[in-house]
Amino acid sequence: MLKELLLLALTALCMSDGFHLTSKTADMDFLHKQKKIYELMFFVKQSTLTDMEFFDIARTYDIESNIDMYKDKLVVQEFLYLYKHGMMLSRNAIYSPYYEQHREEMKLLFKLFYYAQDFQTFYKTAAWARLYVNDGVFTSAFTIAVFYRPDCKYMRLPAPYEIYPNLYFDSAVVQQAHEIKMTRGLSTNVDTVDSYMIYANNSVYANYRGNFVKPYFDDESKLDYFIEDIALNSFYYYFRQVMPFWLDMKDFDIPKDFRGHYYHFFHKQLLGRYYLERMSNDLGDIEDFDWNKPFYPGYYSSLMYHNGIAMPQRSRHMNVPFYKYKYLKEIEALELRIMNAIDLGYAYDKNGKQVNIYTPEGLNILANLIEGNVDSCNRHFYGMYDALARDILGFNMDYKDKNMVIPSSLQCYSTSMRDPAFYRLYKRIMTYFFRYKKYMPYYTQNELILPGVKFDAVNIDKLTTYFDTCDTFINNALSVESFKEGMKLRVKARRHCLNYKPFVYRFNINSDKETKAVLKIFLGPAMGDVHNEKDISYLQEYYKYFVEMDKFVVTLRQGANTIERRSSDSVYTMPDMMSSDVFYKKLEKAVGGSEPFTYYEKLFAFPERLTLPKGKPEGMRFKMFFYLSPIDETKITTVDVPVFGKVMLDGKSFGFPLDRPMHPWKFFTPNMFFKDVHIYHTMENDARYNDKSMHF
Repeated sequence: MLKELLLLALTALCMSDGFHLTSKTADMDFLHKQKKIYELMFFVKQSTLTDMEFFDIARTYDIESNIDMYKDKLVVQEFLYLYKHGMMLSRNAIYSPYYEQHREEMKLLFKLFYYAQDFQTFYKTAAWARLYVNDGVFTSAFTIAVFYRPDCKYMRLPAPYEIYPNLYFDSAVVQQAHEIKMTRGLSTNVDTVDSYMIYANNSVYANYRGNFVKPYFDDESKLDYFIEDIALNSFYYYFRQVMPFWLDMKDFDIPKDFRGHYYHFFHKQLLGRYYLERMSNDLGDIEDFDWNKPFYPGYYSSLMYHNGIAMPQRSRHMNVPFYKYKYLKEIEALELRIMNAIDLGYAYDKNGKQVNIYTPEGLNILANLIEGNVDSCNRHFYGMYDALARDILGFNMDYKDKNMVIPSSLQCYSTSMRDPAFYRLYKRIMTYFFRYKKYMPYYTQNELILPGVKFDAVNIDKLTTYFDTCDTFINNALSVESFKEGMKLRVKARRHCLNYKPFVYRFNINSDKETKAVLKIFLGPAMGDVHNEKDISYLQEYYKYFVEMDKFVVTLRQGANTIERRSSDSVYTMPDMMSSDVFYKKLEKAVGGSEPFTYYEKLFAFPERLTLPKGKPEGMRFKMFFYLSPIDETKITTVDVPVFGKVMLDGKSFGFPLDRPMHPWKFFTPNMFFKDVHIYHTMENDARYNDKSMHF
């Protein structure tokens, strides 16, 4: 039964729902709950918003006297012990899930939220914590509780970049926001709300770190528009928060055997997508690194934590600092143990028993022990490799006092992808998975073919990208007198962001019978000579860089079939989230009964704007791979993943069939199709040159 469940979970792509997105109309119970939890996340750094409902509740609510309203009283007692003895993280400290003392405190608060017997108890507990607990601890615990509490299902929180604008916009933008708050000049009155727009400048990489570190420019700065994109970094935040490494999934509806595949596949997707962006900027492959030699790329952050402390930086070509030496032997030992497990074919569990990893469960076992999550087969022996590597590469100082910690960019989910070290680390981690895959048998023709079905042709509209403007509500960067006054001020930051022109795929498919299949679309690199790309070396090496762009079920009739699919229909992507000021206004109207309120099961996904890599003005050649995968309808099921919605499972592995190296004479079948495509980057719609608005 376990193997069958795992095989179903293998293909899960956590943003895909496999179905058309449908809306639901909220009833009043949903609306009132949604409004309450949404309000808790406004101006979260401020403990006193006296005009809010939660403020009065927080001041009068007593957790201890309501202990019977929690399902686990030991959790309540342990939490209160820490609080009463002044052992909690101070309100001005910077929280990071990668510090054990921070994490344990946050876990207790999460359990306190999760074990509240009803919504009112949960809300009162959250209101209390909002006033008296460190805002980072509160925000993380509250977010995950909302994800997993049944009475909060499908409820939305403000986007991460709206809760903490300082983790997504440089300190100069935040400083301008404060100046606007102080002076209230240059306003445009809209519905009694003072509205302001902050522009960084008209440079190519507006709002990115390059504007402040030009003396330190390296080639990596060409990618700032991608690695510092706020929607991309928010996607990674949700990706890690939905299934955090400390959360035991046995208490929830998501299969335990899902998390390792989830961790592996999405990091592989993100690394592949980054690689395609590197190609668009002529940067070539991602360089390897040695723990004992200078680390090439620097990280010159212009971000500032909410308490005014700058995020740690790392200069180029720096050796690991001396205060991190104590970790080097440990991480090298962990790497050797991981390699031994892959090469020997087994890992050791907590009892010293050998666990075979070349089984259907094997990749999940390997991924769990690399991440070092609670499902690791032996956390003592294999450690927490992912977290330890982040600690070393962040180059930040070690502090014994938990209140003095200054986390590196890598130790904060919201900023991890901004540091070039992130991609070097995950290239290293993926090397272990690729080594593991290399030892697995190649797919056979029988496993790959869909008998009687073949592609006749695939046609695609012209693929074009450009730089657009994206506006973000950043009021939460400010300190306000009251919630009401804070919402009368609308401060937005405008930045330039990569976008693309939507396009349509047109498939001509011939089938000798009526059947169903899963149609998968991949995008990958085109390397050198077109003819050489048919060689074994191309397919064996570059399969790992292909990114799965879409997957969907098709019903084929006997004979010729024409199928159209819009790029915007991708199960992996969604447009940017609705701005909080707009969303909250809709919520207020719905609560007042003046208009209906609709919501979706899928709240977030990979940003649709980044569907395509940038390409070049003259056009840049890439490869698209299309595959019709046979399906067994008896195996199709769904898993409901918080934020990302319903996940379709069809019994195939993640990224199948490009999840393993392959021989072309075994690999090519009629239900596969390779196509050269060119991606053009145009200046015609480029907001950097067409936006004539006044900057201030």
